[in-house]
Amino acid sequence: MSARALLKLEMPAQAEALKPMRDALIAALRRAGVAAPEQDRLVLAVHEAACNVIRHAYGNSGEGRIRLTLTRQRGYLRFALRDFAPPVDPKRVKPRDLGECRPGGLGINFIDDTMDRWCLRPIKRRAGNILVMCRRPRTEGAAANSGGAGCGNADGEQVA
Repeated sequence: MSARALLKLEMPAQAEALKPMRDALIAALRRAGVAAPEQDRLVLAVHEAACNVIRHAYGNSGEGRIRLTLTRQRGYLRFALRDFAPPVDPKRVKPRDLGECRPGGLGINFIDDTMDRWCLRPIKRRAGNILVMCRRPRTEGAAANSGGAGCGNADGEQVA
């Protein structure tokens, strides 16, 4: 079963591009029938991920591009953020200890809490990284599903 594209967007890796990205994403989620409270949460998670790409992968340089692709496959929404920055070591990207009392640095915690699964990997043959985040939209009163079937990486492979 092939994935159905809901949104394809390329933007500069600049803070000014985040508002149009959020607007396009909320419109795509609305068209996909995702409930409003979940739309907001998903948009915030993708926004945090894009901020991390701008701040950490590109070092706030104002250079570079980010591609966002949203697809639906086997009931999952799959958000893929592709950058062209130097490769990032996925082992260094992890949620912050919430026992630390300091501002900021909660993007990965939020992504971890919002998405059913996510996976970051550097692209070996070409410059860049890809972050794939998957979420099965919830229906009112439904229990969370911790499975990730249908959540593939950039090449369509299953994310473990």
